[in-house]
Amino acid sequence: MGTSASSKGPGPNVPIVPPWVDDPAPPPPPNTPPPMAPPRRFGPARTSLGKWAKNGGDGNLRRGLGHYTSGGMGGAANATARMAGSASSAGAIYEALTALAADQQLPPQYGVSQARLGGLTQAEIIDVLVDVLCPVDGTQDGEASRDSAARALTDIVEQGSDVTDLDQNQIDQVVQTFLGNEVAHRIALDVGMAVIDKAPSARVGQQRLEEMQSYVREELARRYAERRALSGTLDRQAAAQLGRDVIQDTFDVFESYL
Repeated sequence: MGTSASSKGPGPNVPIVPPWVDDPAPPPPPNTPPPMAPPRRFGPARTSLGKWAKNGGDGNLRRGLGHYTSGGMGGAANATARMAGSASSAGAIYEALTALAADQQLPPQYGVSQARLGGLTQAEIIDVLVDVLCPVDGTQDGEASRDSAARALTDIVEQGSDVTDLDQNQIDQVVQTFLGNEVAHRIALDVGMAVIDKAPSARVGQQRLEEMQSYVREELARRYAERRALSGTLDRQAAAQLGRDVIQDTFDVFESYL
């Protein structure tokens, strides 16, 4: 995800959760204005991450993630709401891979039959799945989700698996990897340039950015494993809720660093 730091991040005086984000959480009371981003919302996060880029130290990294969640996103709940689309996509990925593994037709809204996938290479099947599960919508979030899904599916194929015949653990691995990619990508888009800009060299900056994203993915993977151990068979809705809970747990941990 080497291009993740190509953005300076969102500015002030815009909704922390954009109105186009499809958030399944209970709506706020009528006439309640959406939480707005304050000036310099990511300032403390960028300061801590800049120190980490220059000097290292897990304390600086953790403080940076804590400030990102608490100040930049207005708390873990808002950060989770901002990622509602990722949770929804996780549910769709889980549903599709489960259907394929059971040799069942994909839900009709995807417009993809088993016959259409027959004879395709694994790379071609991944392309089809990304197109129907994370369709192009012209948003930065949509492009990030397509990249996250493609990487998660490619990872499992590179381990020697058939994406149309995954067992339960492999399906969970894909969903967990997708969610980790999404959260890591979101954070890098918002504050990654602070890491690149403050590092002593471009090489070190890219290395630090990748280390930060790996740290985020690893933390989410732990939260996913904890949640998944307590759940049984999932449908699309339950898988999406699991994704939302795992994202919330991850941001809760980051916020606790302060």
